[in-house]
Amino acid sequence: MSREAVLTAAKKRFASDGYERTTLRAIAHDAHVDPSMVLYLFGSKLDLFRESLRLIIDPQLLVAALSEAGGDVGARMVRVYLQIWESPETGPSMVVMLQSATSNSEAHEAFRSFMQTYVLTAVSGVLGGDEHARLRAMLAATSLVGTAMLRYVMKIPPLATLSGDELVALLAPTVTRYLTADAAELGLPT
Repeated sequence: MSREAVLTAAKKRFASDGYERTTLRAIAHDAHVDPSMVLYLFGSKLDLFRESLRLIIDPQLLVAALSEAGGDVGARMVRVYLQIWESPETGPSMVVMLQSATSNSEAHEAFRSFMQTYVLTAVSGVLGGDEHARLRAMLAATSLVGTAMLRYVMKIPPLATLSGDELVALLAPTVTRYLTADAAELGLPT
């Protein structure tokens, strides 16, 4: 129970205070545990940040969107990704965590590691698991993360003011191409 309590407290604390201002002592206080327990369970603030990202972005949601039969794979992927950002449960946390990842080197490392270890591994596994699959997943991620940065973090119109359906219609063809186009057409290295 302590592990879940610490993760929940960390997610809330990182979301409200960002990476730099969040302390292990504050997380321990919120979780009603001794600060040494936080270190025992997670090892470091960096590891705790990375693990708390898993409460926000469940790579299995993206895997399910890719694995689903029928329809456009890019549209399914974009729709699920936007739901993560637009949900009142996860959206505010995503904004603060992405801001932290772009302004703090430790948070950057944790976010990078989380993306490589969990998200890209899961998504590329569905695509075949080889180096091309990882590159395809990364190319799709460039469209998605860039969109999130401009739409949800920086809130720059017109991207920030488009409806979800409009955004899916605009992004899906590119994401589908990255995920499914012939390797030669994409210019993937041989």
